[in-house]
Amino acid sequence: VIEHVVDPEKCDEIRRLWSTTVKPSKSHLYRQATARAEQHVYNDNGWVMNPILNLQSVDPSEFETFREYAVSNILTDASLVGLMSDILGEPPKVVQSMYFEGNSATWEHQDTYYLDSEHIGAMAAAWIAVEDIEADAGRFFVCSGSHKIDMGLQGFGNNIADHHEDYIMSIVEIIRQQGLEIHAPILNKGDVLIWNSRTIHGSLDSQSEDHSRSSITLHAIPQSHRFLQLQNRIMRLDIREINHVQIHQPKDLAFLRNRLILGVEAHFPTQFYWAKSFAIRTLFAAKSLFKSD
Repeated sequence: VIEHVVDPEKCDEIRRLWSTTVKPSKSHLYRQATARAEQHVYNDNGWVMNPILNLQSVDPSEFETFREYAVSNILTDASLVGLMSDILGEPPKVVQSMYFEGNSATWEHQDTYYLDSEHIGAMAAAWIAVEDIEADAGRFFVCSGSHKIDMGLQGFGNNIADHHEDYIMSIVEIIRQQGLEIHAPILNKGDVLIWNSRTIHGSLDSQSEDHSRSSITLHAIPQSHRFLQLQNRIMRLDIREINHVQIHQPKDLAFLRNRLILGVEAHFPTQFYWAKSFAIRTLFAAKSLFKSD
């Protein structure tokens, strides 16, 4: 945990832009928990409970000011970039980001199951508090030292399309069996928590009616590394350089092609996500067959 990394005024401004531009929107946006195109889900307090995915890729025709401020002032903040450079050993390449407002729970997991550097375990992530995170606001937690535990790689038997819940339960069981301690540190506005892609982490389940959990998460790999998805597939990156930092913009909605794909996802979700799951199963089945041969 590093205190006072991001200027509190930047935190206030990104929250203001969220409240005035993103939060009132009725559009479909990609979501952190599902990676699917969904509309906002609000709780009784009016907080958005399904966090958005990849601030750097939201539609600039609707969210231009929010998008550009998030990229130029938060994701590429000089103090944060310097910190990530020290940890990664070279400049960071930002491959994913998220924005949280409501205090929804995030299940226990390792980031590497979903994304990582091609050199597994070389990715780092940062959780940036953009408001003071109160004790009952579903604070972020880590199991310190858990990055040293070899949990194997994603394969046909535990792939995300068919066995995601089994994977989550296996992480819970490891925490129980090994008696791992859960640490949910205090983070105030502008503070940052950094962890390794193999570290077990999540956020506490909170039903607080008084405190939100406004925060931004980013994941970064060393600039010279390639990006690995689902521990099986090297992905081509759509890079934009901002403040001398490489930012990957997946499904960038500045482009018509990606807006059309989003429209299909939004209006034909059953068919689209069945096809997506089928493609993932096929990938892992082919990998399994190749290894057996």
